Amino acid sequence: MAVTSAHERRWLAPSRWLAAVYLSACDHVGAGARTVGRPLVHNEGRISIGRYALLRSSASPVRLTATASGSIAIGDGVLLDVGATVFSEASVRIGDGVEIGPGALVCDRDDQGRSGELVVEPGARIGAAVQVLGPVRVGRGAVVLAGAVVRADVPAGATVEPQARQAAARGHEANGVSHGDAVHESGIPSGEHATNGVAARVAARKVRAVLLADFTVNELAEHLGEEDFDGLVVEAEVGPFDQVVPGFMALAAEAAKPDVALLWTRPDRVSPAFGRLLLGESTDIDGILADVDAFTAVLRSHASGARFVLVPDWVLPSARRGYGLLEWRAGGATSVLARMNLRLAEAAAGLPNVFVLDAQRWLASAGDGGIDPKLWYAGKVAFSTDVFAEAARDVRAAVRGLTGMSRKLVVVDLDDTLWGGIVGDVGWENLRLGGHDPSGEAYVQLQRQILALTKRGIALAVVSKNEESTALHAMRSHPEMAIRPEALAAYRINWRDKAQNIVEIAQELNLGLQSVVFIDDNPIERGRVREALPEVYVPEWPSDPTRYPDALDGLRCFDTAHISAEDVERNAMYATERERSALRGKVSSFDEWLATLDLKVRFERVAPTNIARAAQLLNKTNQMNLRTRRLSEGELLSWAKEDGHEAWAVHVSDRFGAAGLTGILAVAREGDDVHLADYVLSCRVMGRRVEETMVWAARRRGAALGGRRLVAVPLPTAKNKPCVDFFARAGLDRAGDGYAAPLEGSEPAPPLVVVEGLE
Repeated sequence: MAVTSAHERRWLAPSRWLAAVYLSACDHVGAGARTVGRPLVHNEGRISIGRYALLRSSASPVRLTATASGSIAIGDGVLLDVGATVFSEASVRIGDGVEIGPGALVCDRDDQGRSGELVVEPGARIGAAVQVLGPVRVGRGAVVLAGAVVRADVPAGATVEPQARQAAARGHEANGVSHGDAVHESGIPSGEHATNGVAARVAARKVRAVLLADFTVNELAEHLGEEDFDGLVVEAEVGPFDQVVPGFMALAAEAAKPDVALLWTRPDRVSPAFGRLLLGESTDIDGILADVDAFTAVLRSHASGARFVLVPDWVLPSARRGYGLLEWRAGGATSVLARMNLRLAEAAAGLPNVFVLDAQRWLASAGDGGIDPKLWYAGKVAFSTDVFAEAARDVRAAVRGLTGMSRKLVVVDLDDTLWGGIVGDVGWENLRLGGHDPSGEAYVQLQRQILALTKRGIALAVVSKNEESTALHAMRSHPEMAIRPEALAAYRINWRDKAQNIVEIAQELNLGLQSVVFIDDNPIERGRVREALPEVYVPEWPSDPTRYPDALDGLRCFDTAHISAEDVERNAMYATERERSALRGKVSSFDEWLATLDLKVRFERVAPTNIARAAQLLNKTNQMNLRTRRLSEGELLSWAKEDGHEAWAVHVSDRFGAAGLTGILAVAREGDDVHLADYVLSCRVMGRRVEETMVWAARRRGAALGGRRLVAVPLPTAKNKPCVDFFARAGLDRAGDGYAAPLEGSEPAPPLVVVEGLE
């Protein structure tokens, strides 16, 4: 097969020689086959790979599995994108030039367990999250669009779309669905991105980054430019070579500042004295730490050059032994480097928009030790491809956490996910959970790690196909069970479609589907949720339970810039909300229910004491967010200090407990008008007149600022329809693209609400 120059450019970044190692379990690997990252190959039958095939495992590994009687034949020039899985019990044949997209599943076994020959003919294209199941044939040049499920032959040149979701959208208003999501018969939302019957895909979100390093980082920029599971694309530009400090100082003078600045340096460049120590010279350690202080002083004085600043910590080559057993003694380079990194971390902790990343882990994850001397001497490339790929994944995770894209709810299965065995068949006494059993110990460890997530503000829910009473009894009775029913924010244990159950839980907790992670051991269930709910993140899951804890630890969707008191108590707050809902069902009217709550809404100025939680709420909240303005802690504080500006934090509590800081209200006077700059409210406290109280407070503060009219102009997004709908019925007059209300006189606060702290 002749390879064109376009092909050659396409194969440039992946590693050819690593493919021979990573694909060694295959029976045949053609010349020029390449990999990005490490694919997972389990071969008990026969697997052959053609020339110039590319397996991309940079974000999620490609999986090739052939059973004892199965075979996989992959042709020339085939692309298997991240997270793709090819499974064979009989025969899978993929022709030349076929492209298989991220998260796709090609399996010669169908839903009923029947297997046979599966053929994908040359030139066919399989989109993201597609499932090709059973003994079928996908014809030459056919196109299967993202999210489709193929269970029958596809003619040559045909285009296959997922089951249309538009009919559900047409019935949306008639069915009275309230949060802007169309729903089909199973109750699964179509999402705002569904078009022409094609499965919804997460809209790309672009972030601008500047990379400053004292070595070549062009490959890192390429990795960052790849779109990930959340649709995040980091558009990275590489600054001048070895001009880290001047380049960073120059950013502060730019009008259009980047979202992220990454400052990646080598320790001997930051501190020449440390470089001399590496060469065996006697060096003053205080002088080395003074060099670190000089570097952090630049971070402190020019931190405003970007919304967020990321600084990888300093590392030494893993092959370096130095003084051996003296390395951790006083004066050893390893000991000194640890003090340098601690000094850096302590300085960054005092800067709200500066964060240190763990570069040592990137080297540890690299199969080649992370450093290739040839790359350094040839092009001043300090690290290998594996390191840059791992760094890019962590940088994207950091960006998601800093910009409010982190996940807030983990939904888990029970049987063979939280415990081993089918509880309805074996009984809770015979589940594999704890004890002197490798898998049983791993299940307990997984549960403990999931509970640890709830201490970081991640809500926990269960979706399981089981008898509810049987499953809950097992959770309460098994002595090794770490996750009890009381730890759950919600659960759906029934025999219905899991995708439908996930939708109901998200609505119950007032969370968008883009906040959900779904973990299940069953690939069919995972595929179903991916197909029906593209907004939900469904990570691939290992088949070996002893690998479950590491799989959970490796997820990069929960990063956050701050963990507040509200985060720690969030799961308990959801349980308390169930008590409120139960009370609501016992009273005859909304006012009677509200009167029993003893609701208090307390306002306080946004200040250094509450800025971390306030900025977190501003950047994470999507549904009840008037203008979806994203500001860092420093930017929000600076904005609030300007003349005519006020920013207020809103705390909500009732007789069941405190919900904490759950709202942000910001107003800005411009002439006679006072504009509502931010109106943000956690969905956990919606529906208790807190929304109306915040509007009343905005009018009161607008009058205090000397304005004559309050103006609120919603900026509609794919997710803030609840907020837009609220302002349409909030009693304000329509004015242009928004709403307005006079500020003359003093209106009473909404009834049955006690307001505190408002000046």
